Amino acid sequence: MENENYTENFNEEATVKVAADPIKETIVETSEAINDGFLQKAKDLIDNKNEYIKRIILCAIYAIFYTFCLYKNTNGITFPLFAIATIVVYCLFLKATKEKIKTFSYVLIALITLLSINVCMTTSIPLLVFDKIFMCGLFFILFLYNLYDEKTWDATRYFLAVGSVIVSSIAFVLDPILDIVRIAKDKGEKEEKVRKKNTTILYVLLGLAISVPLLCVILPLLLTSDIVFLETFRKIFSFKIDKDFTWMVVLTILIFFTGYALIKRLCARQGWLETPVADKRNANPVISITISAVLLVFYGLYSGIQVIYLFLGFGTLPKGYTYADYAHEGFFQLVFVCLINLILVLICRKFSKDNKVLKLMLTFICSCTYIMLFSSAYRMILYIGAYGLTFLRVYVLWALAVILLAITGAVILIYQEKMPFVKYSMVVIAATWILFSMSRPDTYIAEYNLSHHTGEQYVVLNLSEDAIPVIMAHRDRLDSVEKLEETMNRFDRRYKNYELSKDFRTFNFAKYNAAKALNNN
Repeated sequence: MENENYTENFNEEATVKVAADPIKETIVETSEAINDGFLQKAKDLIDNKNEYIKRIILCAIYAIFYTFCLYKNTNGITFPLFAIATIVVYCLFLKATKEKIKTFSYVLIALITLLSINVCMTTSIPLLVFDKIFMCGLFFILFLYNLYDEKTWDATRYFLAVGSVIVSSIAFVLDPILDIVRIAKDKGEKEEKVRKKNTTILYVLLGLAISVPLLCVILPLLLTSDIVFLETFRKIFSFKIDKDFTWMVVLTILIFFTGYALIKRLCARQGWLETPVADKRNANPVISITISAVLLVFYGLYSGIQVIYLFLGFGTLPKGYTYADYAHEGFFQLVFVCLINLILVLICRKFSKDNKVLKLMLTFICSCTYIMLFSSAYRMILYIGAYGLTFLRVYVLWALAVILLAITGAVILIYQEKMPFVKYSMVVIAATWILFSMSRPDTYIAEYNLSHHTGEQYVVLNLSEDAIPVIMAHRDRLDSVEKLEETMNRFDRRYKNYELSKDFRTFNFAKYNAAKALNNN
């Protein structure tokens, strides 16, 4: 009876304690609901106070460094430092989770590093946009590659995995605060007396953590609302609060919470990503064979015409057409047809059962695609010869090279099932883009057009500052170009007095070369 009474009294006391602690209970219940369904490994990591402190310090240092490198600095010399810092933080995360860095990671790291270096070497908007898009994609592929067995993953699984990590990371945004509550609660279940002391400390820390972002918003409003308060604040704290300082604090806090959330998301393994992609090659190959046969009839005829009329120059064209007119049109349509052929081959290979006839037909489709690619490239080269270079025309040639290499990989995949086509495609796209981007397309576009006296207007008005040294070299022959003086005056105002010492973070090699060319003129 005494034991029963003791148990009842204990339960009543526990109920009173929980009721008296509603804020903490609400936070814990909310966090548990958010993270419901994730694996135990993430919980094990947060329960360790030392690991939590390390993560907090690491994320704080990274957030400060990120702000230093990238605040109002989209293409400065510190951009590669940001990329390297991200890689270092990820390696430290892998070490903490006792995961080994896989071999292909070094290829991804090399590609990311080269892309980041290129960012501070150009001012071309298209190059900068694609450089950063490729970097972002490669970062997330790197994050996932070392945590899962991705040998069976296809392109669809990679896209879904990256999208899932980005979206589901939102659920962990408040974890820098919530993890304090979880750790304190777990300790409280073991040591009741210690828990009472820790509760006060916990609420103080929680209040401070919540007050910091609130002050970042409220304090600037108060300072700008009353001049007396502003002057008093300046006298007390002896430093100036301006918009830059406020936004730097906001950016640092945002990156801190984002980085912590991403780490927690990666710790909490997703079960569906642990499951290998099933082999779906169970469809009747007759369907794919029929589709391929129908297409090959037209592809064979089309390829024959390309060889006879375009490559060899034989045959009779319709009235009103010259070989120049014939060659200048149709390259964009062919690019899309080549992409469709690539997708068709990959789909047939993924879903159809192995069949010798199907493999042969897919090989013929790839062969016809080669002819279409060469036809499209030949047409584009002739078009450039007539009308000069533009960024879009050079970009199309890069895209054709990528499709050519992808089709080659598809041919290998037809006969070699274990060929890692996804990894191959990643390397092909990233590596060829790096070569294209680092070749400074705006520079040789300007050089080609100005040397061949074509497209001068495009060079002056549409190219980035990368082309300024070339424009200045041909300056004496450009007086007839419309709006030349207006454009050159704009360049002069922006770069005539460009100095490294003003803000070394924003130093850009293309801007430096532009300023050098303008100052030497």
